[in-house]
Amino acid sequence: MGTSENYLMQNEIIAKLSDPKLVQYDHTMLTYNDPTGHPALRAAIAEFLTERGNAPQPLDPNKIIVMNGVTSCIDALAFSIGDPQDAFLCPTPYYGFILRDVGMRSQMQLFHVHLSSKPRPGESEPFQLTVERLEEALQQAKDQGTNIRGLFLMNPHNPLGDVYKPKQLHDILLFCKKHQLHVVLDEIYLMSIFGEGAQHSSILRYKTEDIPDPMRTHFTWGFSKDFGMSGMRGAMIYTWNLGIKEVLTHLAEFHQCAASVQHSLKFLLQDKEFLNSYFLTYHQRLRESHKIVTDKLKELGIPHLHRPAGLFVWTDLSKYLSSTTAEAEQELSEKLAQNKMFIAPSAGFFGTEVGWFRIVFSRERDVIRVGMERIAKVCQEIQKSQDQTS
Repeated sequence: MGTSENYLMQNEIIAKLSDPKLVQYDHTMLTYNDPTGHPALRAAIAEFLTERGNAPQPLDPNKIIVMNGVTSCIDALAFSIGDPQDAFLCPTPYYGFILRDVGMRSQMQLFHVHLSSKPRPGESEPFQLTVERLEEALQQAKDQGTNIRGLFLMNPHNPLGDVYKPKQLHDILLFCKKHQLHVVLDEIYLMSIFGEGAQHSSILRYKTEDIPDPMRTHFTWGFSKDFGMSGMRGAMIYTWNLGIKEVLTHLAEFHQCAASVQHSLKFLLQDKEFLNSYFLTYHQRLRESHKIVTDKLKELGIPHLHRPAGLFVWTDLSKYLSSTTAEAEQELSEKLAQNKMFIAPSAGFFGTEVGWFRIVFSRERDVIRVGMERIAKVCQEIQKSQDQTS
């Protein structure tokens, strides 16, 4: 329950991928293909995201670049946008491997926009991202001599599970336009919004003419989370900037998705009857699994964010720390591990508040229940020890 992998629909996906149509091979799979992705797959992705993303106008397959995972997409975008030592603004806490994705080859950095569990005046909820916080971080970067080239935004967010409200996202896009910043929208959990009545503010819902700065706006999505196919390595970038698209086309030579995988993904997306059934069941299972975790946390009196998206719950275990230090957080992680339980701590997400942990719930219900009992056992033992010494 520490790694954000989706096990909830594995049987359905395996059954679908076993369909003879999806495993047929032909001569085109043995030859060099378009490095940006097979035209038929790009067309299928465009149609799928137009429909499922509630786009007001059809996505253009020619603006899509297929790659072998969102990791590759982020790496390629960073290489296309910035120079070594340039930086993206990035709200923290955030999925920690983004630092690797933007930094290993491109040598870009992430400049943190610190969010807090304690809302400021004018903020309505914990860890809320506001233009005020973005402006503050941008000024701090300038004062330190860091050249900010863009903003990296996860929507829905990992590990918070937040879905940005439409006005909130629009204000952020206006901020980026004002400062001539690129914005990379990582929407890998786009179809993993399970909260009743939750409204997604995907960039796909914008008409091109309504995007404040389309030439600096880039979208990425993949099959790893929503379809639980992290081993298949299929993802895509959508960009309105033809110059960036040209650079990405060359970089795609190093990040191609296997022809056989592209073939299977194409047929998967073209089966609308399967997709309707799949997402109906998937969202119901997300709700059920989320409820198992949050019910147990409520029973234990453990604070947590109750958010409508993602595969995880951001949970505050700080009252079980021996002190408000990174060392104490690591100590709690080790106690959990000794009880055969791993959940990722705040340090892994560059959080500024120790004691927060991400609990992944996209597992079989029996696994989740056992995991939550192990967390409860550790917390109750610590609480008992605290009561005895107080």
